[in-house]
Amino acid sequence: MAIAFSAGCVRRSLIMALVVGPILTVINQGDSLVSEVPFNVWKAALTFVVPYVVATVSAVATQQSAPRRPAPCQAAEPPLGSPRSGQGRPADSEAAPLKARVYVTLKPGVLDPQGKAIANALDGLGFAGVGEVRQGKVIDLVLDERDPDKAHTDIEAMCQRLLANTVIEDYEIELEA
Repeated sequence: MAIAFSAGCVRRSLIMALVVGPILTVINQGDSLVSEVPFNVWKAALTFVVPYVVATVSAVATQQSAPRRPAPCQAAEPPLGSPRSGQGRPADSEAAPLKARVYVTLKPGVLDPQGKAIANALDGLGFAGVGEVRQGKVIDLVLDERDPDKAHTDIEAMCQRLLANTVIEDYEIELEA
């Protein structure tokens, strides 16, 4: 409940009410603006209250369903497969785990609005010598699999099914022992 009264939530909900409220007022009471039908103040007030309540309820629901992050000073759980996590460790502790890095990039010819935004921001910061910018993502994996060929096959399947949208993205896999 405290979320609903936080400064950020109240501010965003007020903005939503101030943007959507007039639109709803015109829709609901447009006839009173162009004819002699009396203007209903209560109806007008409700057209501002409704978007405020919807925005607030949405913000509270979003916050409550969001995964909990550790407090800034609290140690986070180590990544899966790290020596301290206790999970994902190989049965044979002598063999080093296979590590993989997957580079996912947009296919040539696919528009890259994030790349354009980065290029514009760099230009605005005085880095005028930067041409086209293409933005992508890097995914690091630690695998229990010890066979590089099997690991590569598994990662290919991961890319095809989840890690990359193969309609518009290409991917490249690097394995390291």
